[in-house]
Amino acid sequence: MPKRKARRKAIDDAAWIRKHFEELVDKYAGQYAVVAEGELFVGYDAHQLDEAARRKHPGVIPHGLPIPRPEDFTCAL
Repeated sequence: MPKRKARRKAIDDAAWIRKHFEELVDKYAGQYAVVAEGELFVGYDAHQLDEAARRKHPGVIPHGLPIPRPEDFTCAL
């Protein structure tokens, strides 16, 4: 995959995460999410998710993140 196309896919995956972040927190709080070419992989083992995404989408560098729980957004003042 040419560098420019790979970079575009990475930007698209980052945008996908931003667009769906609230939904991820609502449905998958406390888990991990990996996105590769717009496909979501969710579970409790970040390493396995990354491997699964790379197997399914060779040549793509997946974006991954721990999904915070709603209480993680509460700050003590």
